[in-house]
Amino acid sequence: MPNVKRNLIVIGSAMGLYGLYVLLILVLGLDFWVILAVYAVVIVTLYIINRKAIMSLRGNYFYLTGNLGRARTILQKAVDSGTKSPASHIYLALILMREDTNANDAFKYLDRAIELSRNPVDKRSATISKATCHWMNKDAKAAIKTLEDMRASQEYTNAPTLVSLGFLYMVDGNLAKALEITNIAIDEEADHAAAWDNLGQIRYREDRIEEAREAFVHALSLKDTLADSNYYMGIITEQDGDFTAAAEYFRKAAISPIGFFNTVTQEQTDAKYEEYRSKEA
Repeated sequence: MPNVKRNLIVIGSAMGLYGLYVLLILVLGLDFWVILAVYAVVIVTLYIINRKAIMSLRGNYFYLTGNLGRARTILQKAVDSGTKSPASHIYLALILMREDTNANDAFKYLDRAIELSRNPVDKRSATISKATCHWMNKDAKAAIKTLEDMRASQEYTNAPTLVSLGFLYMVDGNLAKALEITNIAIDEEADHAAAWDNLGQIRYREDRIEEAREAFVHALSLKDTLADSNYYMGIITEQDGDFTAAAEYFRKAAISPIGFFNTVTQEQTDAKYEEYRSKEA
């Protein structure tokens, strides 16, 4: 849908410029250089009018393509200039939290993103990002409250949100609530790999190893790049004495993406992978 909207804007702009060209050349009979000057004035005027939106789009692009340094500079300018893009506020907040620079500003930008949101999707995205920042700030309880408040105020909460909430209850030590929320997520979306990953970790923490194994295996059948599922399956098969399988699970864990909502770290996965690699050597 965003691509369709963008294409319509491009086509509309092109038609508008062509219409201006027809007016100036065929109707008014103006000289080429006069027309060029008019186009330059139009383009500069449009840029000045839309500079906040243009900065936001550039900053969002650099964030989404992984150029966080450049994204931060441009997004900061866009936000300071008063852009009304919720995404720009969200991305700037996440960068600030990732760089561990200013949590107060990050939460200020997220509250502004929620305020600017004009539809439920944007509002949900901003709220989930706020919960994520609470988690990054090592405050699981605040993250849980943020998501629970959202559940209470919105008619529909999707499976990914429930998975995040179940994860937060788990790391906060409330395994019963984590299991309840995770099961709701699975009922909502049976093939959601991260929900099964959550279930495996909950069962593992309850020392119900066989049930954990079943959940992890199912999670990996849906998505084989889950770092947590691969790591814990490595631990389980290692305890079984199946070191060949354990080595492969640890290898996959080491090359799987690790983000904010993972219980294992890159250092942990790398250490186990190197341990088995050194044995093979």
